Amino acid sequence: MPGLAALDALPKVFLLATEPADVLVSSAIAILCSVPDRIGEVLYLPINCEVRQKREKSDDDAYGLRWWPAKGAAPMVKWIIPSVAEVVEGAVGKTRQLTEEARKVARWYEENPTQLYLTEDTEHFRAEEWLSMADVGEIIFAEPVDRNVPGAWCNTNHIRKHKFGGKKTYVRFADVETAVLRQLPKGFPVADEATGLKYSDALFVIQRNALEATKARYRCVIERVTHPHIHNRLGARSTTGIRSIFDRCGFYEPDGSPIRVNTHQFRHYLNTLTQAGGLSQLDIAKWSGRKDVRQNRYYDHETPAAIVARIRTAVGDDTRMFGPLAKGLRVALITRDEFARLKVPTAHPTDFCYCIHDYVMSPCQMHRDCLNCGKQVCVKGTAEKEKRIWQAHAEATRLLAMVEQADVDGECGAGEWVEHHKAQLARITALLDILDDPTFPRGAVIQLLPADIPSRLEHAAQASALLPAPTEVVSSSASEEAAA
Repeated sequence: MPGLAALDALPKVFLLATEPADVLVSSAIAILCSVPDRIGEVLYLPINCEVRQKREKSDDDAYGLRWWPAKGAAPMVKWIIPSVAEVVEGAVGKTRQLTEEARKVARWYEENPTQLYLTEDTEHFRAEEWLSMADVGEIIFAEPVDRNVPGAWCNTNHIRKHKFGGKKTYVRFADVETAVLRQLPKGFPVADEATGLKYSDALFVIQRNALEATKARYRCVIERVTHPHIHNRLGARSTTGIRSIFDRCGFYEPDGSPIRVNTHQFRHYLNTLTQAGGLSQLDIAKWSGRKDVRQNRYYDHETPAAIVARIRTAVGDDTRMFGPLAKGLRVALITRDEFARLKVPTAHPTDFCYCIHDYVMSPCQMHRDCLNCGKQVCVKGTAEKEKRIWQAHAEATRLLAMVEQADVDGECGAGEWVEHHKAQLARITALLDILDDPTFPRGAVIQLLPADIPSRLEHAAQASALLPAPTEVVSSSASEEAAA
């Protein structure tokens, strides 16, 4: 999960950023904060990824992004919630503007695969056979560079140099052209084989070194934005030479240390928010681009403290709380918050729901019998826990059938077990009826009245009462003293 300092700084960085690296990275993160995506999915967005569609009950357009999930789910449009749609639209717009020149270069090479890309200002060099080092620098780099850089570039790319008159160094235009064409990305013009996305249609494509603060940007060589481009500028390399977007804009942790996050934390963060908000597991999986609903649980990081807070806020609210605690406030002469803190001092997860018993006050008297306990609360929409309740229902149904047959067969004590299992099955059925009732919203907190059965401690007390009274044991030495 991303830290509070990072979450607080990111929107400010997005607004303050002016350098290409800061603009592009903060824009990518803005998209990741709007929908639970993987960074690889963001970096393969096409230039025409935006979708606008008329809403049925509003004059405003719905805004979404075309998406190709990375792990097997079908292509989809992920709709952006209205509160952040303008931010995402701005992020896409900033990125498109920043990367437009790289797409222009890509289109040139698609149409002219055997020719070096030259701008209007450098097109006249195409007719030249020989180039000076200054000419090479003007062709290769988009900004002025040190006089030694073009020569070093030629050496790195094994371009043969020639001297005429013993002074200036020259290279053949054809050799420079061949060297540049060798530096086009592997697989060019296709950027993503899975979708057939071309570099000329990719949103996240840049000229080489466009994000580097200490290197000159190439004019005629392009590359795809990759995960390291983003990850390294989120704090991973703050101590080894690459300043993060937070460092460059003056944001740090409260203790003064660098802020560090990774791209996948935002996916976990959004999933946890939706879990807490009561979104259905199917909707969470679809929104996240998953094929298997069971994968949702690996992204749910809601803390026990957050669960306690959620249950407390529902206490006394009969639109969100269903059970004894929904009505308790009406007879309590204290504030709702105080009542909630008294009634829900703590909470911890169980196999079926959440237990609000306070172990500081007493041990559990209903240990391993959670479904009959009045201190169990269920949150509608927790798929794994509801699945276990259905399993308990099937088990209770099976056991009731067994004891009913035993009662018919005349087995001793079977009748009492029939009554017990009937009560157990009725209680589970009542809980499932509420969970399946569409009038109860997802995220609703449900509490059943405690079952009218003795607790384990009461069973122990009853059994103890049936035991014969202990007899006093007199030692032999005491008997001798009495006889004397």
